[in-house]
Amino acid sequence: MRSIATILLSGSLMVAGAATALAEKRVALVIGNSVYTHAGTLANPGNDATDLAGQLRRLGFEVVEGKNLGLKDMSVKLRDFTRAMDGADVGLFFYAGHGLQVNGVNYLAPVDAELKSQADLDFETMPLDLVLKQMERSVKTSLVFLDACRNSPLARSLAATSRGGSVSSGLARVEQGAGMMIAFATRPGNVALDG
Repeated sequence: MRSIATILLSGSLMVAGAATALAEKRVALVIGNSVYTHAGTLANPGNDATDLAGQLRRLGFEVVEGKNLGLKDMSVKLRDFTRAMDGADVGLFFYAGHGLQVNGVNYLAPVDAELKSQADLDFETMPLDLVLKQMERSVKTSLVFLDACRNSPLARSLAATSRGGSVSSGLARVEQGAGMMIAFATRPGNVALDG
């Protein structure tokens, strides 16, 4: 792998090695969004997702994988992941692509997202909390890797039209539930540039 994904996965799997080694069932959702309709192309997310999914399969994970997903396809993959987690010991979520925060809430951007107003967040993005909620209710150990703190043109576009509320490219700090570890590509609130 060519980016932060290698560091995140290697370090975190060492820390969580005992849990994953003893786990009978391990499930991962790996998404890499690179080719955006309204936000250009990112060089690394698709490659990172492919490399990471391969590594996870070698470690015995059942992997639900998607690249360059629109909102509908992201929702389908999340539903598939949720169903696969039934009876699992460990759930792992990796997302690489554009992400942003508005008023401290984190959103993951599908490749077809076009954010012209804050109302668009409800209809064109996936709230990170939705993913975390599925993991919390399904597995005891959750590992979350977010390589989504990019300097997003979607956040800039939304900030230019926003009437109040704080729009930021970097993701906000996330309150972790019991048994959950969350790793960011950079400090919460900061941005990590692609490449």
